[in-house]
Amino acid sequence: MSFARELSRRALSIRLATVPEEAVHIGRRAFADTVGVALAGADAPYLDALEAVLECDAAPGQVTLWGRGGRRASMLHAALVNGTAAHALDFDDCSTTMGGHPSAPVVPVVLGLAEALGLPAGKAIEAWITGVEVETRLARGLLPHHYEKGWHPTATLGVFGATAAAGRMFDFDEEQMAAALAVAVSMASGLKSNFGTPVKPLHVGQAAHNGIMAALVTRRGMTANLEAFEHNYGFFNLFNGAGTYDADAILDGWDGPLEVLQPGIAIKQHPCCGSAHSAIDAALRIVAREGLIAADAIESIETRTHERRLAHTNRPEPRSGLDAKFSVQFLTAKALTAGRIRLGDFDDAHFLTSDIASLLPRITARAHQDADAYRGDVRVVLKDGRVFEDGASTNFGRGPANPMSDDELGDKFVDCAAASLGELDAGNVYRAFLALDADTPIGPLMAGLSGKGDA
Repeated sequence: MSFARELSRRALSIRLATVPEEAVHIGRRAFADTVGVALAGADAPYLDALEAVLECDAAPGQVTLWGRGGRRASMLHAALVNGTAAHALDFDDCSTTMGGHPSAPVVPVVLGLAEALGLPAGKAIEAWITGVEVETRLARGLLPHHYEKGWHPTATLGVFGATAAAGRMFDFDEEQMAAALAVAVSMASGLKSNFGTPVKPLHVGQAAHNGIMAALVTRRGMTANLEAFEHNYGFFNLFNGAGTYDADAILDGWDGPLEVLQPGIAIKQHPCCGSAHSAIDAALRIVAREGLIAADAIESIETRTHERRLAHTNRPEPRSGLDAKFSVQFLTAKALTAGRIRLGDFDDAHFLTSDIASLLPRITARAHQDADAYRGDVRVVLKDGRVFEDGASTNFGRGPANPMSDDELGDKFVDCAAASLGELDAGNVYRAFLALDADTPIGPLMAGLSGKGDA
């Protein structure tokens, strides 16, 4: 039997009625977190360009564009815009298995289709769990080689999560789901060479868009080669290569704990690339112990992060606010001198303050090859001779081992959404997400996400 059919069968085995309540609650939190960071990212200028190219004003649809001033678009265009906004700030949730961001390619799909089709929250949560399980379990058999080769798993694997989620929203049977996944093989893309540019969030919007596209054309009768994954010229061999993947690892263990529970979904605390979070946290431990450190008091700083993490965060001279999100040098300096990383730290006009600019040349970023790939260490030498050191192991965000409470996540949501919705409405929207039950209609909640300019 083809891999696509085997994966389809497993994706369809997930049922809301039989998953643990904890997984349902994690889904509610994922909806809120993804929408919150999308609202914060909704004013990115490249979203204006994206809407203009798509001619959304000329072809309004049924799906709310989050935080975009009351505008609506088709299911496909809304997935592209909302998915791009969800990753615009690199503040969306993470999966250590996936080496990327599981919810951003999937949440715009399930919420958009629920709004357009009048479907309830339970359907959307079931589809979200399905999508996340598909993309993360693919990662089990493809990473780390897939990531090290230069692919962006949030996009290249996220498209299959988006496709599976859309298939669940459309009530696909096994044959339809297998066909849609095979169609999506030819829609997978996203390269790490564009990290630090607006194309990285576009990868996510594209994955969401292509997932719905694969499902829609399948729904209309399009077929594909059901051996598109394992074919000699298929996904596994072309995207990874012979001997670098394990298809059995992807298909095994579906009767065990859900990925959304173990190792779980990690909520980002810092609005920047997760590969720098361990260095940030190490720096913040120093600050907690020693207090803030003035830039002009520092002789030198040395960071040590895993070679896989440093490969795309070694940016000693960030050229923009977005580029700074991927600079372990900038982020460590900001953590030591300011005591936190904030959304406002990446404003293009103001991100490179004089103190940080003067400090960057005194920072050396080194790689390690330790077994703990999430370990980061920071060593600060002051001009008066004192030396401060600390380390942290941070799996991209706060997950089951150190969970972010609902109240803490609410604070993050309000911080992200207040500029778009107002602080009071942002709090109400967050509480509405956490109160979703299986029969709650999604449409009214989505309509309240229009943001600035909404009548």
